[in-house]
Amino acid sequence: MAKIDSSTFGSITIDGKRYEYDVYIFPSGKVEEREHGHTFTEEEVEHILKENPEVVIIGKGTSGMAGLSSEARALLEDKEANTPDIKDKFNQLSETKKVAAIIHITC
Repeated sequence: MAKIDSSTFGSITIDGKRYEYDVYIFPSGKVEEREHGHTFTEEEVEHILKENPEVVIIGKGTSGMAGLSSEARALLEDKEANTPDIKDKFNQLSETKKVAAIIHITC
């Protein structure tokens, strides 16, 4: 499973690799680029659910400005938080559960 090392405005470091774009993290540990945007769509949530995670965490950006569309929200329990605040939760949950994340790295 992937581990989030740190997150700052405009970047996130996962397993020692720095990404300067929004990302998906899959339960398998695969990290994939997410097209930049301030609204997480139903299609994005469906994409992350393909690996059947037990938990999905949404990183809403450094100051929490990004959010779920109403269609995307309907697919998930409310698991969104400001991106810097998800590191410990993601890492802790991934020790015992299949965790996925959609993470916005700016605003």
